[in-house]
Order: sequence, then C-alpha cells, then structure tokens
Amino acid sequence: MSYDLRTVVAVFVVGLLVGGGGVAYVLPAATTTGPTSSTGVATGCTADPPAGPSSYLVRVPGGETTTFVFNRTYAHEAAALDFDATVENPAPGVYVYRIASSPDADAEKTPPEDCTPVSRLDGVATVPSDYETFRVVFDGRTVASVENDGSHVILRRLENGTA
Repeated sequence: MSYDLRTVVAVFVVGLLVGGGGVAYVLPAATTTGPTSSTGVATGCTADPPAGPSSYLVRVPGGETTTFVFNRTYAHEAAALDFDATVENPAPGVYVYRIASSPDADAEKTPPEDCTPVSRLDGVATVPSDYETFRVVFDGRTVASVENDGSHVILRRLENGTA
C-alpha cells in the first residue's frame, strides 16, 4: 500500500494540531510560583573563633519571584552539625525560611582540643514577588524580617561577629 506525499503531509499536520491542542488543554494557562529553597554548609576547625555570629541577608527581586540569599558563619560546641531548612507559608503573603541545626549523630561527639568548630551556612530561598513579609528563623530565633516595600535590591548585615 503506498501513500502520496499530500496524504502523508496532511496526516502529519493533523497529528500536530491534535497533539498540540491536547498539550494546551492539559497544561495550565498560568503558572504559579511556590516557595523553594536550597542550603549548603561547610564546617571546619579554627584556633581563633569569631567573637560572635556573622550573618547577612540579600533580597534580589526578579519579575514574578524574589530571591533571598542568607549567610551565617558561627562557632559552636558540637564537632559537626546537621541542618534542616524549609520555606513555610503559614499565612497568605507570609514566608518563613526556617533553619534548624542539631549535632550530627554520625560525627565525633567532641572536637579535638585545639579545634573550635565553625560552620558557614549559605541558603537561598525564592518566594512569589507579591509576598508581604519574609522572615529567617534560625534555631527558633528570628534573625531577619523583611517587609515587601518595593522591588529594589537590599543587603542587610544582621550580626557582625563582635557580639
């Protein structure tokens, strides 16, 4: 059985139209932007620990989303820590980047005598740009709160290591 070129092209075009219409029907017409986050941590030893934590928060608006970059460097007693970070939306327009640390169960229980463990946490959270308030809560304590007052970039130093 042979088909002429016109029949093959017509079947192909009809297939494209039906397939494209099916995809357009299945996919949403508008996309929604939910909160997302990512966190990275490095821990090491120092003989000269910082006097206190050093933290900053950066806000970078970008169209439908706003990205927050959070950094915290601090000394602690546990040899190594585990971190859990999530972005929560407890009320309309309110976003909380909640970070919790706990001693790493798989690490040594105590650091060597000449070592003060220091961790540097870098986190990124993205929320819809129509947020009202964005807060960073670290180990149960609010360390930053930003009201949505426009679309400009901000850099806030939260702690300076001299506390």
